Amino acid sequence: MSREAGRLYRTIWRWHFYAGLFVVPFIVMLALTGAIYLFKPQLDAWQERDWRGLPVAGAVTPDLQRDAALAAVPGATFHNYRIPQSAGDAAVIHVGLADGSMRDVAVSPRGRVIAIQDPEARIAATVSRIHGALLLGSWGGLLVETAASWAILLILSGLYLWWPRGRGLAGVLWPRLAARGRIVWRDLHAVTGFWVSGLALILLLSGLP
Repeated sequence: MSREAGRLYRTIWRWHFYAGLFVVPFIVMLALTGAIYLFKPQLDAWQERDWRGLPVAGAVTPDLQRDAALAAVPGATFHNYRIPQSAGDAAVIHVGLADGSMRDVAVSPRGRVIAIQDPEARIAATVSRIHGALLLGSWGGLLVETAASWAILLILSGLYLWWPRGRGLAGVLWPRLAARGRIVWRDLHAVTGFWVSGLALILLLSGLP
């Protein structure tokens, strides 16, 4: 490696290192919250567990359920009606308040209001806001997007450092597990990083928009 190439290598290594220090906490947070959000249907079903298996004798029409929801939240406007999955489930009527916020009104098959919830207070919604904006609004969203951009730099600089430069395939496509000390850790980092880099770039680039 020439002197100029060596200087470039060390410069890119420093950028890779600093990007890693900044990005890793965000990557861990995004991975955890993203994994939790995958279970949104199960989380919502758990929070709505008291809205299921209700008596159906004397069930009323969806129009009357809607009217009961609007009566329970004075001044609200009707947005939509979520059809119950089974006969004993409550209908969920989404209504809007004057301040622009929403409420979920659970109405039993008999037309009785059994719960009024802020959809933004649900577990899945909170996890989504942490994932997208760290619960900090637009500034949090900007910070997450900045971290995602630095993660792209981290991957691209890592690929540059991984590039074989005439070496064999060991330590490039698979780690040299028979080696000891620093070489093993370097190979595990570099080889694993190479194999996940494509998927990671897709996640980052698709997540930014």
